Amino acid sequence: MTANTGRTLAVREKGKINLGSWLILFLTAALFVFLALTRKNFYTYSNIHSILYEVSFSFFAAVGFTLLIIMGELDLSVGSLFGLGGALMGLFIFNHRLPVEAAIPLAMALAAVIGFAAGLLVTAFRLNSMMVTIGVMMAVKGYNWIQIQKFGGRQIPRAQWNFITVELFGVKWTILAMLATALLFEIFLAGSRHLKQLYYIGDNFSTTILYGLNANLVKVLCFTVSAALSAFGGALMTCRLKHPHVTVGANLEIGVITAAVIGGASIFGGRGSMFRTMLGVFFVFLLQNGMTSYDINSYVQQIILGSILILAIYLDVRINGKRT
Repeated sequence: MTANTGRTLAVREKGKINLGSWLILFLTAALFVFLALTRKNFYTYSNIHSILYEVSFSFFAAVGFTLLIIMGELDLSVGSLFGLGGALMGLFIFNHRLPVEAAIPLAMALAAVIGFAAGLLVTAFRLNSMMVTIGVMMAVKGYNWIQIQKFGGRQIPRAQWNFITVELFGVKWTILAMLATALLFEIFLAGSRHLKQLYYIGDNFSTTILYGLNANLVKVLCFTVSAALSAFGGALMTCRLKHPHVTVGANLEIGVITAAVIGGASIFGGRGSMFRTMLGVFFVFLLQNGMTSYDINSYVQQIILGSILILAIYLDVRINGKRT
């Protein structure tokens, strides 16, 4: 079954142009060179390292999102679940006196339960994943605000957040973790029989069911993983800020979907790359950094990012010959 489906998918893909195969590399390189030539302090180790440091937190939310978009599903709750990771970590540290080593895994576990429930709603009841996760986004975001207000701006003890500053060979460990995660997923997506199934599900969901692949279970597991990794990234970001804050994860879902689509993933499923998603996240942060250095208003930045997302989706529809 898998071999036949894989051959069919390979034949179909030969006749298509993959939007992100080279475009994301060209865009990122062009933007990098432009900023290096026009902004005096941009091309410094500290600035590039700082951008990659910021990217590393959001990338963990992009990992699960990429797995889902490959299967033709959208998880718009990644931003609120990102914030939930910080809110729950704060709850366990402040109210229950737990060490961060226990607080983060517990936050991830509770977020995973939410992701599991969302996956069940999508698969068992055939609900639209975008609408389900919008509902999750709103509910979780409301909880985050209520919970974080109770903390009253309390700071996380230094002993609890100090691990986030650890460096290996002069590089923050979260950057190295991001690179290792992207590399491993890229290898397994290309060579692992189990992860290749994600492409088959996204390319033709009905066929995978006919051939005996438990596509619904795979989707539920990916929703669960997406939620847990989003919470993990949010907990790390909260440690970096040294206190839970309502802005953690705000509008992150827009940046993640933009990164995934300009990185070559299709909103219709069947395509996606973890490495190119990472480049897409880097491009988004690089663009924001550049716009900030040019003193572009934050609201104008949102307009620009939104326009890029619309353009990327338009090209995805036109180039790949699909219709919603």
